[in-house]
Amino acid sequence: MNQWSKLRPISKLDQLAQTIIKTAFILSENHHVIQSYLNHKGANFRVLNRVGESEFDVLCGQINIEKTNYTFISKKELEQGLRDDLGIGLVLFVDGQKPTKYLFPSTVWNEPNQLFTDSAVKNPEYGINLNTQTMKEFVENYAFEKIIKTL
Repeated sequence: MNQWSKLRPISKLDQLAQTIIKTAFILSENHHVIQSYLNHKGANFRVLNRVGESEFDVLCGQINIEKTNYTFISKKELEQGLRDDLGIGLVLFVDGQKPTKYLFPSTVWNEPNQLFTDSAVKNPEYGINLNTQTMKEFVENYAFEKIIKTL
């Protein structure tokens, strides 16, 4: 099995996470990736819902649980701020397991909590904090396969 924690440089996991999320949308019957952003300012790609004919942006991230239980998005990256048409795709990498995909709206940070944090310790950022208390909620509520059906 894959030892994700040994993959170097760490940016390879970022690229892999984006590829996994984008591929999941490409394989979806109701969604189509219509644009990839080279110099994203708040998104990695745009998705068209072919059923509802709506469009939304997706920003991807990852957590390598062997290294950390936290990841963040700098507020500087979100040029247009938190919005209804911006989804966050997160891939969780655990050594020896297949990556797991999650998807949630950026607006979760409008009401920060233990799972979705809003911090300005060093630099203003929106965080995702996975621990024994928040992991169950995250897995149950934001599994990619569950959320994509609602889009």
